[in-house]
Amino acid sequence: MKKITSRLLFVFFMCITLISHAQKAPKIDLTLWKLTIPEGSVTSYKAPKILDYAENMDIRKFMFNDLEDRSLVFYAYPSIKSTRSFNKTDLKEQNSFGGDAGWTFKQGAKLKAVVKMGEISKKNDTSPRVIFAQIGGRLKEDQVNLIGAKDKNAPSILKVFWDNGYIKLRSKRIADPSIEGNDLLKEDSWIDDDGYIFKKKVDGNKFTLKIEISDGKMEVSVDGETKVYSGDDYKKWGLFDNYFTVGCNLQGDVLGSFANVKFYTLDVTH
Repeated sequence: MKKITSRLLFVFFMCITLISHAQKAPKIDLTLWKLTIPEGSVTSYKAPKILDYAENMDIRKFMFNDLEDRSLVFYAYPSIKSTRSFNKTDLKEQNSFGGDAGWTFKQGAKLKAVVKMGEISKKNDTSPRVIFAQIGGRLKEDQVNLIGAKDKNAPSILKVFWDNGYIKLRSKRIADPSIEGNDLLKEDSWIDDDGYIFKKKVDGNKFTLKIEISDGKMEVSVDGETKVYSGDDYKKWGLFDNYFTVGCNLQGDVLGSFANVKFYTLDVTH
């Protein structure tokens, strides 16, 4: 009888523990995202496998729950096993069919997330830059054939950085206003803009990021301060398909550098 009672108590406490962990886990739906990690027996995960991230030892090294503050943590460092010039752990938007998402500016899109920079290395009072959100570009199949491209990759129209406590943006503009037609599809037709820095210094505090895309327009805000992109460049960008990525993309490969980014909420709508 004592053995049976002990086993029942063990099962009871295990159930309570699992329920408690479920209640504390971040409420972020990963169904329509694909995870990429720097190393492991497998480096790319989609639903349904990504949904078991808390039980996967390879994933848990780079993406895991912080039950203390109910955040989803993305961790990255220069991995000797990674062939990438930069090391990243990130989520890439997928469509409802399980393939890569692709939406245009005319179709529109919104992203809203509550984010915080977690632990990050520092050398000579300077920390590495980290991209924690971006909008990637993609060519359509017929566009690849039109310009003889090697793949569907197109420039990123937006990169959002944490840089020594400030949130910075980098977008693209047309290299020459005279570029028209199919030439707009070529990667070297687009160059970096001058960038934008939000006034508020967020340091290691929570902040709310909002990105709203509409026809010929891109609005990015951090805690209410908004940067608006519009004009000819963004009307012409309507040629491309786009997708969101979020996570921890460490810029640099200095030995000993690392960073983790915490997401408390993550919502995308189209």
